[in-house]
Amino acid sequence: MGLTDKRKRFHQIRGTCKIIVRFHAYGDYPDREFTELEIKNLVKHGQGRVAENDSAVAIPESFLFYPKDDEERECKFVVLLEEVEIEDDSGSITKESIIVCSAYREV
Repeated sequence: MGLTDKRKRFHQIRGTCKIIVRFHAYGDYPDREFTELEIKNLVKHGQGRVAENDSAVAIPESFLFYPKDDEERECKFVVLLEEVEIEDDSGSITKESIIVCSAYREV
């Protein structure tokens, strides 16, 4: 999936899908002052650009989301979109999630 498709899908599902925040995003760097809830709210409601993750050590298929926090500081999230197909007696259902792998901001 290209960046255009990822951006479109991210904006379509972020208000209703499950948002998973990895501990690394808020727990490994307490000096960045993120909480899990703040990251979820920024993903769900934040405004910001979406960009390619062209880091040499990028997680495959990840992209970057740059929302601004309540103090207007730009944040940088490494994000993945995940689809899981669940089958039951009535057929299959696709569940989508947004995973925030890491988070950064200057404090």
